[in-house]
Amino acid sequence: METVKEKNTVFVEVNKKLDEVESMLMDFTNSKLVIMDKEYKLREWMTLSDYCKKYNIKPSRLSNWIDRGVVPDGSIIVVPELNGLKLIKDQLYTARSYESRAVRSAAR
Repeated sequence: METVKEKNTVFVEVNKKLDEVESMLMDFTNSKLVIMDKEYKLREWMTLSDYCKKYNIKPSRLSNWIDRGVVPDGSIIVVPELNGLKLIKDQLYTARSYESRAVRSAAR
């Protein structure tokens, strides 16, 4: 009988393989999105929901990061033709802790 830890490990491995296959398909198709004459490679972007799942954060936290500028403006695309669908650049963003902000503020 498998333990919860073993099941989680298998789940993580399966997700990694699926991500690899998806990446290969994106590379193969070389899908692009063009908005106002600017071209975006779709393999570099994902929906906000997919981002939250991939990086295991809550949608409210991601929304907060976007509002506060933790996620830079250039890392969000709004697609008007798709009812304002928002895409985020697929990279890890992290907010600084309160302690590191306090140290930096005190140094000024």
